[in-house]
Amino acid sequence: MFSLDGYRPVDLSPRIKPRIHRVDGSLEEGGTDPYGTPWIMHEGVFPGDNSLFTLYAAPEDDDTYHQERLTSHNGAHVQGGKGHISHWPGMPDDMLGLWEMPLETFVGEAAVCYLDELSPQPLEHADDYPRGVGWRMQSEKGDIRGIEILPKHLSAVKEGDIVLMSSPFEGLEQPWLSNETAKWLVQDRKIRMLGFEATGVDWQYNLKLQPPNNSPVRRTLLSANVPIAHPLVNIGSLSTDRVIYFGLPFNFEKFEASFIRAVAFEPKESHR
Repeated sequence: MFSLDGYRPVDLSPRIKPRIHRVDGSLEEGGTDPYGTPWIMHEGVFPGDNSLFTLYAAPEDDDTYHQERLTSHNGAHVQGGKGHISHWPGMPDDMLGLWEMPLETFVGEAAVCYLDELSPQPLEHADDYPRGVGWRMQSEKGDIRGIEILPKHLSAVKEGDIVLMSSPFEGLEQPWLSNETAKWLVQDRKIRMLGFEATGVDWQYNLKLQPPNNSPVRRTLLSANVPIAHPLVNIGSLSTDRVIYFGLPFNFEKFEASFIRAVAFEPKESHR
């Protein structure tokens, strides 16, 4: 009999307070997800029984979003390749949508890789760091930058694992996941899914390069049908490097991403 007795649930999903437009004309202010994206809702009335419902949408006069919009990329979500980047040049024809992936892709044993020992270092060469959007396009020798995550840093990862990855570092000091290490995770470790916090690991770099060199980590993972869950929280609070992970997407067709409630179950008596 399957049992979670002896395990402690740890919530990996951020709590988000929405900004809500009420039917009485009032506005309840809210917050944002870890990326700073606001969550805006619009209350309505069901005429059948005068009950209330709340749409995940912004009315046209909202000061934050001037137009109605709905996306499943807000808050903790998991994204697949089909319908998301399958139109990019160089993508394989056999990309799966989230709705086509087996459930065990999103549930099961997970390796916790909290890379707190990968302290940023001065660059020895100007090209030792990936160039990315929003930062200086060229690093210089001596700049303090995060270091490349190598397979030797991921010893907790076993074949077929889900992987949860983060660090205490932010911005330019985050360790970065190179495309070569992403390929190792896919080809050697055959991981099922990779989860990141909003900060901790730099993996969303080179977004605006010309294909096929744009977004190398996203290309490598999603083209191999390894979905990405983010922005998660509390990875650093886990006390063991092996947990049971649960984060199922909604069972919707043609959804390139889905909200999730990501949870890790760790042994009550455990130490990383």
